[in-house]
Amino acid sequence: MKRLSGIAGAATAGGSPLTTLLNDAKRLGGIYHLDYDKAIVITDDFIKREAGGVPRNGFLLAAATVPTKETNAPLDEDEIILLRVRGTAALPNESELIATRLAAMRTADVRDQRPEAVIDNLTNGQIEMSAFDCEVLGTFYADTVARQPYVQWGADIDNVYSGARYFVYLPSAEVLSFIASYPEKTADEIESQEEPNLIDVGVVRFASTRRRAVEAKMDSVPVKVRVTDFISRKTAVLGMTRVGKSNTNKTIVTSVFEHAALTKTNIGQLIFDPQGEYANVNPQDKTGLRLLGTGSDRVHIYKMNPKYGDNQEFPLAINFHDTNEFAMVWEMIGNALAEMNASYANAFKTARLLEPSRDEYPTGQAGDREYYDVIGDVQRGRLAFYALLAKANFAGSATGFSIRFKMDKDTRAAFEADRPGVIELANPRQGICAVKSPAAARMVVAWLSERIAENLSGSVPPKYQSVNAATWQSCEPFMSVLTVFDATVGSAVLNRIKTLVDFHDPTSRGDLAEKVWDDLVAGRLVIIDLSIGSDEVTKILSERLVFRLIDRANQRFRANLDNVPIQIVVEEAHNLFDRSKSGKSTVKDDPWVRLAKEAAKYGMGLVYATQEVTSVDKRILSNTSNWIVAHLNSDNETRELSHYYDFAVFAEGLRKVEDRGYARMKTFSGKYIVPVQIAKFDHAMINRAREAAGLPPVNL
Repeated sequence: MKRLSGIAGAATAGGSPLTTLLNDAKRLGGIYHLDYDKAIVITDDFIKREAGGVPRNGFLLAAATVPTKETNAPLDEDEIILLRVRGTAALPNESELIATRLAAMRTADVRDQRPEAVIDNLTNGQIEMSAFDCEVLGTFYADTVARQPYVQWGADIDNVYSGARYFVYLPSAEVLSFIASYPEKTADEIESQEEPNLIDVGVVRFASTRRRAVEAKMDSVPVKVRVTDFISRKTAVLGMTRVGKSNTNKTIVTSVFEHAALTKTNIGQLIFDPQGEYANVNPQDKTGLRLLGTGSDRVHIYKMNPKYGDNQEFPLAINFHDTNEFAMVWEMIGNALAEMNASYANAFKTARLLEPSRDEYPTGQAGDREYYDVIGDVQRGRLAFYALLAKANFAGSATGFSIRFKMDKDTRAAFEADRPGVIELANPRQGICAVKSPAAARMVVAWLSERIAENLSGSVPPKYQSVNAATWQSCEPFMSVLTVFDATVGSAVLNRIKTLVDFHDPTSRGDLAEKVWDDLVAGRLVIIDLSIGSDEVTKILSERLVFRLIDRANQRFRANLDNVPIQIVVEEAHNLFDRSKSGKSTVKDDPWVRLAKEAAKYGMGLVYATQEVTSVDKRILSNTSNWIVAHLNSDNETRELSHYYDFAVFAEGLRKVEDRGYARMKTFSGKYIVPVQIAKFDHAMINRAREAAGLPPVNL
């Protein structure tokens, strides 16, 4: 984090805000054609060489100056126009210049000499003339804020002169940093005397080839951004694999961690980690986000098979047999089956397995009877449900596991004759029985399934004539689950349920979503390691977590409680954002769209990293405030990206240049896109954040 210095500091301290932008600038030429959107700048090869080169998309400054007196003479127009180089432009006499260049080159080739050796100085000076086609980004102009001079920005120009008035300059390194970081301090911050927390996100980089930038000492110009731009807002980190998306995310997360510590604010951060790279220390450079919390309780990592004795790691899986968490398990299974529409699948999903409230029924004995009849059906349905889990290979049981259900005396006697000791008689007077494990439930349900099949076929053996199979057949919740258990109609539902077994741990206790919520409220960094488990399971788990977090945040909002700032970071977002739903789902059905549309009022933000812009719902893209875009190899992706801000200008370069960490960035506070080489995540970042949190440095 840095306080203001240099140009921004001088401007707000009473210096001349505009002329300082021309300090040590190199005059490149002048504008000979200007309109509201573009400018044509005339220059020549000698000037370009002396200036250190002019890369595509580089920033230029245009001002009505007195040459050689740029910083000590008043500007003819009290403004400086910011230009971006788009390419070259043809001069009015371009055809003549081309003919002369052609002749010079042919002569030089024939004579085995350099071109300048075969032509006179006047001709050489003429053929070295050239022009740049530049985009007008806007205007820096002098303003006064809180009685202090201030460099204000306007995203256009408010007048066009036809005469030749403006000289054009390449900014110095200090001024380029000011431009790339603008605004280092906003008018509101000046008026409130607030010092923004800024971080060096990287350095300005206009081109893949950096030879001339290095020679001109323009290769390490810092770019500063506000940490607060990324808090409670949407951020897109886009690019192909291995171009630095994870490095960028780690930098953002670490900066938010540091900012929270410095401001003594609880800002929870949740990372969905599909490859385990955030949850573990990188074996190459020994860095990792978990190091932010080493020796403290500031980082919690939820993963399969957490390491015993590691106080940062906690079990990710849940115990599907924990009857206290039945509602959560039922919700997860319902989410897994959401797109299955077979009649038996719909019957299973809508089976009444959640206990009703007594208030839903009339008062009096009739209401009591109806209520307890429904409770009896729910209990039988749950008996079949836990039997189904056992059949689907959900191993083990849970402490205190007990499923109660009503079974008449004759049926119970027939069962005990075949399977002695499996069920217990909990209430003899009411015929209430109980099983103490999912395996026992499976034996009971399998036996009942056989009796029902015999009853339906009309061929009941003599020993089972007293079994009252009809009462079980008439129990809708039980039969809806039994159809899936038997798999007589189809096995698709059973097979889909089996995919969730990766997230079952018979030793786990409690609701993962509640644990994560509590961690985030406490301001912890939470990493969900999804490196083990199918894509479908990770999508279900992540969506359920996001839904629950939004719901909890909404509860606080409706209760007029202060928001809890929360950042959700999604790596490889195309694996979690359902492409088949993109643009089709409702806000209610899609947690990511709901996060984009609703969560700002709850203080919740989203950072999503993906190589597929087209996989992201347009409603999410339209609500994105920060963009960090590296190499994309498809024109489908750059075409989609081109709908936002002026990324269309950079489309060709994004497809062509594959340099790692080379990105084009537009932040919430930033006024234009800045090409930047993102800083490498390292131990210095980690230890700076740890120091802010009052923790000692780590050295690996």
